[in-house]
Amino acid sequence: MDTLWQDVRQGARMLVKNAGFTITVALTLGLGIGANAAVFSIVNALLLRPLPVSDPNNLYVLTSIHEDNPEPHGVSWKDFQDYRSNTDVFSDVAACSFGFVGLSADNRADRIVVANVTGNYFAMLGITPAYGRLILPNEGEKFGADPVIVLGHSFWKKRFNGDPSVVGRAVNVSGKPFTVVGVVPETFTGTYALVEFDAYLPSAMLPTEAAYREMTEVRDNHELRVLGRLRSGLSRAQAAAGLEVVSRQLEQQYPDTNRTVKVRLIPEHLARPEPAAGEQNPYVAGVFLLLVGLVLLVACVNVVNLLMVRAASRQRELAVRAALGAGRKRLVRQLLTESLLLSATGGIAGAALGRWLSGMIARIPFPADLPINFDLTFDWRVFAYIAAVAIGAGLLIGLLPAFRASRTNLNDALREGGRGMAEGSTSHRVRGVLVVAQVAVSLVLLVAAGLLVRSVRQAKSIDLGFDHTNVLILSMDVSQQGVDDARGLAFYRDVEDRVRALPGVQKVGYAYSVPFGYYSQAEYVEAEGRPVDKDKRQPAASYNVVSPEYFDTLRIPILQGRAFRAQDDEKAPSVAVINQFMADRMWPGEDPIGKRFRPQGSTRQWFEVVGVTKDGKYGFIFEDKQMYYYLPLAQQYRALRVIHVKTAGAPESLAPLVQKEIRSLNPQLPVYDVRSMTRMLHGGNGFFLLNMGALFGGALGLLGLILALVGIYGVVSYSANQRTQEIGVRMALGAQRTDILRLVVGHGLVLVAVGIVLGLGAAFGVSRLLGNMLFGISATDLTTFAAVPVILGTMALLASYIPAFRATRIDPMAALRRD
Repeated sequence: MDTLWQDVRQGARMLVKNAGFTITVALTLGLGIGANAAVFSIVNALLLRPLPVSDPNNLYVLTSIHEDNPEPHGVSWKDFQDYRSNTDVFSDVAACSFGFVGLSADNRADRIVVANVTGNYFAMLGITPAYGRLILPNEGEKFGADPVIVLGHSFWKKRFNGDPSVVGRAVNVSGKPFTVVGVVPETFTGTYALVEFDAYLPSAMLPTEAAYREMTEVRDNHELRVLGRLRSGLSRAQAAAGLEVVSRQLEQQYPDTNRTVKVRLIPEHLARPEPAAGEQNPYVAGVFLLLVGLVLLVACVNVVNLLMVRAASRQRELAVRAALGAGRKRLVRQLLTESLLLSATGGIAGAALGRWLSGMIARIPFPADLPINFDLTFDWRVFAYIAAVAIGAGLLIGLLPAFRASRTNLNDALREGGRGMAEGSTSHRVRGVLVVAQVAVSLVLLVAAGLLVRSVRQAKSIDLGFDHTNVLILSMDVSQQGVDDARGLAFYRDVEDRVRALPGVQKVGYAYSVPFGYYSQAEYVEAEGRPVDKDKRQPAASYNVVSPEYFDTLRIPILQGRAFRAQDDEKAPSVAVINQFMADRMWPGEDPIGKRFRPQGSTRQWFEVVGVTKDGKYGFIFEDKQMYYYLPLAQQYRALRVIHVKTAGAPESLAPLVQKEIRSLNPQLPVYDVRSMTRMLHGGNGFFLLNMGALFGGALGLLGLILALVGIYGVVSYSANQRTQEIGVRMALGAQRTDILRLVVGHGLVLVAVGIVLGLGAAFGVSRLLGNMLFGISATDLTTFAAVPVILGTMALLASYIPAFRATRIDPMAALRRD
């Protein structure tokens, strides 16, 4: 232990003595470690940090899959009840869904996001209230029976100024009286990774009885998010086997709705609690941790080169130590101690940089009108990760220089006196190998960045099926104030008339939902006279409810038939407009106009197809072609509507005028998601994730490129400096400056060329990991794989040219007199 502390003290003295060198290494490692810390803080927040609940590691998300939707998704209410009642897998299991309601209090109305939870939700999680009480196990069993509301902590502080006396007060929720019974603790923001709920309602307190019946009576309405705790002593595999037995029983008992429906258990920390995220999140996290790890590798190679240069200048010092009795093991330990001290300073710098980067990332505005809670604070997991990375980097940068330096020939080093020994050909070869590695890793990073950036460009150039330019959207929901259908219709007519009269407005249309928004509707459908085989599921189709002007406002092409008309009202036959994909699947090779279909099991009239639109993107930018249809608002009333305003100029400039007209008709109605359609496309279901992937990938690629170019410059410059006498001799014998330039640059370019060849092979492997994150291009995109080597080679040529040009200015006489 005494010798260890001696090594630490000696290493610290050496680093302080060479402050410039220490700062350079700390900054280089700090860049790599800081990038790793920032990315890991995101992974920690989304996947690793446990919920602030009791026994969080025993929480699992119950999900459904079936042949029409193999991606894990939610569970229906009836299936949830059967799994809860007919298995002994769970010690407790609860369900929740989320939605939006209007909350009115103190002469002010707000639109808030709420979680509708089963009565045992808080008890199962072990949550205790900050004030008042939480929802009780016997609440939420019957529609409208328990008008209580629990406030989220942040919403309580923001909306009610953190006043504890709000407990017991009456508020209006969607026009109905509710009682505030409690406030959740500050540490609990809900079970979603990013969304912090404003309030919690019993599961049966949905805005309308129709919505409650839809949730509780339709067995294939897979909208619930189900969380459960496994019974003590039961493994995940055993629990899955028990659930599989029940799923087979339900499939036999309810073949129309449960055919091919299976269930899966996903650890809560992977899903949070969106089922599809359980597979996507770990994959994406692994890819970006790999990329940022490559950045650190490039930084470490740079530092290894610096340490080898420094070790060459310390050969006499090490020889003296060896002559005084220090064995090779002791010398290696001393040099490794210095490397670990350097990596520790780099770790400190990296932690500071990573914390700053995490703060910048957390402040990126999420493009949605939701209460986002993106907490990237550093906890012990992040600091432990930084420490592990720093130690690993210290060993990586120290081993090779330490072993090479410890092999110093004692006699040769001492005969050199005070002069540093010239490095041999082996050292030059090792340094060349390191440059090759830098170039190869940098090329992998640049290919990954190029693929992600090109993916975004491809996504933005696809045909969405509608025109998003110069369209303003604003959302309203009169049911949040308890407005009935008749008054709602009159209100929306008045809004439409007033907005249409505004200067700069060209067209106005309504819709229930907006492309890439967070409202969606889907049903299983059947075509008249075309029964589906009993061993197959009915095809599913998503739909929207729109006004006749909607198609013109978004310039959605009608390929056959017509759009809706004003005459398509409640007195007229039920009609629909479908997309081309639905027409081809439901009536292949036939004219769909005049054909009829209906939602499976519906008692409503059949919908007659009056038009066919071009296919488009509806819910997600990554979605495949899907069946989609439109229904007229005059036949399918919706209290929630998005007004679409086609403008002559910039749509945002008209937003204040449109909001003013709405407030003049109903001052208390919340108007939300006010934005242009173009901005909407950059939301969470649109280009946002693609943009973020390209941003992070591009930043990592650029950082790797800079570090690699610095390394190339350093090695070529050092090599040229070591060959000063040789260059002087060549010039004295008649070599021209172009010859010297070719000599020095050629050495650098050979290394770069080898690195590019090796890097291309590695990039082909790594790029395949990005396949599921790309849009519109393949993982082996020829343009990217051709452009990146050219760009990297050109930049490397410039990095080599600078020291080469400096070598051509050497004075031959001065070079010959050197040493």
